[in-house]
Amino acid sequence: MYKLPEGTGAVVIRTDFTDEPAWDQLRAHLGSYAPEGLLVDVRTVDDPRHEGMTAAQLRSLVPDQAEYPYLAVADSGTFAACLAARDRTLLVLDLDDEGPGEVFRAVVSSLAEIDANLSLANTDFGDYVEGVGHDGVYRGLDGG
Repeated sequence: MYKLPEGTGAVVIRTDFTDEPAWDQLRAHLGSYAPEGLLVDVRTVDDPRHEGMTAAQLRSLVPDQAEYPYLAVADSGTFAACLAARDRTLLVLDLDDEGPGEVFRAVVSSLAEIDANLSLANTDFGDYVEGVGHDGVYRGLDGG
């Protein structure tokens, strides 16, 4: 059975293929956000086999040997036509076997913070779920 890449670091998987220029722009922005010196090693997975996959289906593609604590998804919500590039969000899936499989949306600029804190276990996934704003989106520690 097909699996996502093994290893560590952030993985952003694309499940919506309606806007190629927006995807290219998103990939360019993923590596450019490094607040407070944080650096994210982002691997993007751009495979039409993932189109329209649910969170449960995506979780099943994570190999047992993978050492990433979450999966970020560029889905239809990411590419909604009404969003400016700075407001694009990713769906973030909890991959901890102990957890209930929680999810939250986060602006792309907050991925470095999320990655650093979850990778180092400084923060629990649930802390991010609780930190989403009234609009259902996590915008970083400063809310920006």
